[in-house]
Amino acid sequence: MKLVLALSTAMLAATPSAIGADLSLVGIGFICGAETATAPTGGAASGVMLPGFGDVAFAVDTTSKEAEAWFNHGLRLYHAFAHDEAKAAFARAAAADPSCSLCAAGVALSLGPTLNTGITPLETIDALKMARRAGELAKPGDVRAKGLAEALQLRYGAETPKEGREQAFGHALDALVRADPADNMLANLAAHVLIIPARQDDYSGVPRAIEILEMVLARSPDDSAAIHYYIHATEFAGKAGLALPYANRLADLSPGAGHLVHMGTHTMMRVGHYEDVALNNARALKVDAESQVGLAQSGALSQRYYLHNYLFGLGGALMAGDGALAVKYADHAERTFPKAAPERSKVLSRARSLVALARFDPERALAVPAGKDDPRILAIYRHYARGEALAAKRDAKGVRREAAAIAALRAQGPKPADLGGEVDVATISEGVLLGRAAMIARKPREAVGHFERAALAQEKAFPVPRNFDPPPWWYPVRRSLAAAYLKAGKPTEAAAAARASLAEWPHDALALRILAQADKAKATEYRAEARKSWQGDLAKVPLDLT
Repeated sequence: MKLVLALSTAMLAATPSAIGADLSLVGIGFICGAETATAPTGGAASGVMLPGFGDVAFAVDTTSKEAEAWFNHGLRLYHAFAHDEAKAAFARAAAADPSCSLCAAGVALSLGPTLNTGITPLETIDALKMARRAGELAKPGDVRAKGLAEALQLRYGAETPKEGREQAFGHALDALVRADPADNMLANLAAHVLIIPARQDDYSGVPRAIEILEMVLARSPDDSAAIHYYIHATEFAGKAGLALPYANRLADLSPGAGHLVHMGTHTMMRVGHYEDVALNNARALKVDAESQVGLAQSGALSQRYYLHNYLFGLGGALMAGDGALAVKYADHAERTFPKAAPERSKVLSRARSLVALARFDPERALAVPAGKDDPRILAIYRHYARGEALAAKRDAKGVRREAAAIAALRAQGPKPADLGGEVDVATISEGVLLGRAAMIARKPREAVGHFERAALAQEKAFPVPRNFDPPPWWYPVRRSLAAAYLKAGKPTEAAAAARASLAEWPHDALALRILAQADKAKATEYRAEARKSWQGDLAKVPLDLT
């Protein structure tokens, strides 16, 4: 696995058996580290720079070494989406030298939108004040400082530009880049802003962002900001694989930035490197927990990315067949999230974790009690997990009973308190269980119908191009359809369904195994690829549970 090359020397030394033998131990170690995190750092608010955010630095219009250091630290934090820390760092830079134009511009920049955050009306007012201040402080002939200040004023001005604030800001920054293509600081800022409108399905700036970032990476291949935005931009463009060489290295370039440790897994998930997804996100949990211990917040779970990284990593472990690591993720949800997490994090982490128990520890899944006040999404996943566990016992009647319970929950329709997609998840999970029951009962033709409807429901509700961050449903149901076709004696249809599944979920070992059985001409090739992608024993996963 490529991730082994990216793991820290210390970690590998602590777990020598992990290389080639049991990578899941590495991930388990990371999650254990998240559960026992301690850190001596205090963050920008207390005058301490968090370590591990890289060392890229630029010349700043100041004679103050302190101001320059805090500006560059703020910029690294900003590009790592450590939003609050970036604001505090830029504020320290501006305080260290009130005559520094770029320092004031940094404050204005940090108050504004990023790909992951918006801006309040009050922040807009404050940001405009600082942008104007940056313009006033720009020294004659300082094209960068003057241009950045003017672009920021355009972004925050009283009148909204006809093309939109972010679009206008992005085009203004792009003009600066075209005038000075060698300026990596402006290039990274421009590329980021050009892709922000993609949040609202405006992808017009993505091609130019990719062009800018490839220019930066050609001369500075270790620029973590450029790598971060290149991963996003290529994902938006449907060309995620282009970023893989950089994604594989990003965690080690910024080992203290939890979001960047995680970020490479966007690419890895798209290209089917599922074990790398599981391991990198376990590492990100540890980094986030450690960095948050010393900050003036409510602990590791106040980090907004924690749940995101958790769900991403769990999904990778499930797709990789890494049972030990998947169960550790499930244990983490049970052990850590209930202590301090927001309600949404507690519910979603616990709900999704039940899939890991269902697939790799079915007795535990069956032992999970129903809570009197369980949110509906948790109830849906509990019944689904029980159904999968009963399918492993070949109890078709029991599986259908759990499917019926899900159908009753689905019939309640959408509710204001829904956590998102609950009716769709119920539809998919019910269909999967009905398909499992039919397979167990040796009725593969009936299973075809159930799996086909569930696959169509999944692909309609959660189309892969827009829903892989992480996928809302844990696996491609179309592979189960392929399994049903194979059991029904229809290898041609099975191969077609498996290929369709692999087109969107590449290197899925279980789909590859079906393809090996359906397409005898390339069976050896497909089996080898499947074994490479699966962390457990493929022979232990019956066709009925594929």
